[in-house]
Amino acid sequence: MKIFNWDLNKKIEINDPLVMCLGSFETLHLGHYLLIKEAKSLKIQNPNLKTAIIIFKNPIKKGEILNKKAFQLKVRLYTLLNLEFDYIFIIDFNNEIKNIEAKEFIDKLKEINVTNVICGPDFRFGFNKEGNPNLLKKHFSLIVTSEKKINKRKISSTLINELIEEGDIKTINSILIEKYSFIINLNKFNFEYPNNLTRLKSGIYLVNVVIKNYEYHGLCLINKNKNDNCQIYLLDLEIAPSKYEEVFIEFEDLLRNISAEEDNNIYDNDVNEAISYFSRKVK
Repeated sequence: MKIFNWDLNKKIEINDPLVMCLGSFETLHLGHYLLIKEAKSLKIQNPNLKTAIIIFKNPIKKGEILNKKAFQLKVRLYTLLNLEFDYIFIIDFNNEIKNIEAKEFIDKLKEINVTNVICGPDFRFGFNKEGNPNLLKKHFSLIVTSEKKINKRKISSTLINELIEEGDIKTINSILIEKYSFIINLNKFNFEYPNNLTRLKSGIYLVNVVIKNYEYHGLCLINKNKNDNCQIYLLDLEIAPSKYEEVFIEFEDLLRNISAEEDNNIYDNDVNEAISYFSRKVK
């Protein structure tokens, strides 16, 4: 997998013909997976094709960078690595990109040897969103996928952000390509909630935790008091990791909500329930 930080002006020499997935990709959900499956299918039919995707470093809405995001960039890159993309182009949104004409964006795609494009039916691009699938069809071999819905609502990053705030991990995981996760720096078993991430509802969550490529299991307390640290409790690791160790936390499910100050702790009953949960998963 090759990763490029691309400002659209940077000259990138690519000889491989590319099938490019286009979308917002603030999150990576089952709607996006329809695009990815089509790209993989095209590659199987034509082994000369390489799969590619463009993602923005930060989420964009109505031409502005959002203050809060559902996923860290590194977490999205891990998922794309697992999906075996050949090329990833990361764009840092700015006024020049905001004001680029649709035809100029198409020319930029051609410069990096894009021959095939896959997008959703509502994909728009270029200044004032003047670009659409009909315009792309005039320049590339195009596949437009259908919308993916849950409970008659379109699966989208907006929906996922709402579910994060509700702490509905089970539903989130059912519509994501990979389970909801984020990366933190541990100080012993405590951590500050990641900056600029949509905050999970306060509660005790069942989690998998990866430290130096080893996976552990346990609980994560998302503190009721937003100014206080959050905490993890690992069932299979007693020695605290090195200070400020980078840790990957993958959320399995919500164990319980925290609605009062007396609930704002991990108790023996929580630990026992976590042991039972992970024991059932091993069987």
